[in-house]
Amino acid sequence: MERSFRITVDGQVFMVTVEELDGTPQTALPSPAQAFAQPSSAVVSAPAAPTASPPAQGAVVSHLGGTVDEVSVKVGQRVAAGDRLATIEAMKMKNAIFASSAGTVTSIEVAAGDTVSAGQVLLRLG
Repeated sequence: MERSFRITVDGQVFMVTVEELDGTPQTALPSPAQAFAQPSSAVVSAPAAPTASPPAQGAVVSHLGGTVDEVSVKVGQRVAAGDRLATIEAMKMKNAIFASSAGTVTSIEVAAGDTVSAGQVLLRLG
C-alpha cells in the first residue's frame, strides 16, 4: 500500500510517496510517552565542525546536489525576497531556489544542464 505525504522543509514543499513493505503498520514518530520521556543517561555529542567556509555575502548556494534545470534570472536583474532564482532537479524532483533577500543579480555561476553539489554557489546578489 502506498501513501502520499506533503512535507515542508525550510519553506519548500516536497511531495513524497511511502510504500508499506510487509503489511505491518510502521510509525515514524515515537509515541507521546516515548517522545517526552527523559532518558536515564543521555549522551550528548558536540556538533560537527564545518568542513567548508560559509559562502560570501550575497552568494546564493544550492541546498542540494543535482542538475540545474533552469536559471530564472539574468545579470543586472533586480529581485525581491521570495523570487524564484533557479530550479535544481534531483532524483526527478524539481526544487526551486528562492531569493532570501532583495538585491540585484551581479553574477551567475551556473547554466542549465550543469551538475551542482550541495553548498555550491549558483549566483550572487549585490
